Amino acid sequence: MRGAIAYISHQGGEPVEYGRERFGYTWHPDGQWTVRSVCEIHPGPVRDRHVLREVTYSMDKDGFPLDCFVRLHQDGAFLGSGWVRFTDTYAECEVFNRTLGRVTQRVETEGRARSFGAHALVCDLTHCARYDHQSGERVQRTRALMSSLEHDGCSGPLISAIDFGIEYAGRESVQVPAGTFEADHYIFHVAGSLPEEHPTEEVWCLPDSFVFVKIKVGGYMNSTFELVELEEGL
Repeated sequence: MRGAIAYISHQGGEPVEYGRERFGYTWHPDGQWTVRSVCEIHPGPVRDRHVLREVTYSMDKDGFPLDCFVRLHQDGAFLGSGWVRFTDTYAECEVFNRTLGRVTQRVETEGRARSFGAHALVCDLTHCARYDHQSGERVQRTRALMSSLEHDGCSGPLISAIDFGIEYAGRESVQVPAGTFEADHYIFHVAGSLPEEHPTEEVWCLPDSFVFVKIKVGGYMNSTFELVELEEGL
């Protein structure tokens, strides 16, 4: 399955597209699944810089992270690239960044890392695989590892951890340019999790597969991110 997402700012009243993401999903016979993404963000709504990011992220059948590659360009120049591998007790990362040089990281985890945010929007939806619909707890706390703590993901990439709440808001019919979808609606309660204040983030994805449908972020970002293309097959 593959498609495209439009980044739309509503800060000036009229919607303005300021970025785009092209993505692909592959589900493997052994149960693993991989998301691939190329994201481009123009200067303005998030930061005054141009960002181009390439991500390849793989998970096991239950959505736990296995490995991820991230490569970043800032304002047309190479910024950094890194490969992250996840085990049952730690995450390790090999990075080259134009400012930091070569960096090796090892971050201990309490059991397996629950999810990984590589700042591709399609990665945001994979956090929802950690929500336990059988627990009866409406807002569930989770710890995710991230490739960057910048809102546009333009640093490193290096491993950091954030704690936030995930709330399930039900199944809804959602209309986006790619069509109308029955989607699961989750709310990320991120306040206090990052060095800078992050607005509440609402996400919609296809049930069980966590394929992207829509994201809405309020506050200073005041943006929506909508599925504009979706197709199956090679």
